[in-house]
Amino acid sequence: MQPPPVDERSASLKRLYFVLWTMGESFPAQRTFQSVDLSRHELYLQKAFREGSLVMAASFENGSGIVSLMEAESEQDIQQFVRKCPDVLDRVLQARVKPCRPLFWKDYSTSGKAR
Repeated sequence: MQPPPVDERSASLKRLYFVLWTMGESFPAQRTFQSVDLSRHELYLQKAFREGSLVMAASFENGSGIVSLMEAESEQDIQQFVRKCPDVLDRVLQARVKPCRPLFWKDYSTSGKAR
């Protein structure tokens, strides 16, 4: 499968990384992501969003984890971001990082509507 032609929108993107946040060894037993206090993690992701590195985040409906799409200069930068997460440091969460590249991209920058 050939990647789509590079246009000015995709050329300006930093590298993209998919982060899968799952239960760590200190995650409370018999709990889900919806039933445990993850406010530190939420604040950590909100800060990344305000700073422009978090593209999107979503939780699984079954409460088993969170996914985020991040922009960074390098995989080392994203690994450092993950390692500094308070809930990762406390082993409440663990994270897997996967580099990825956009194949299809919605443009919300001009009118607020997807093109």
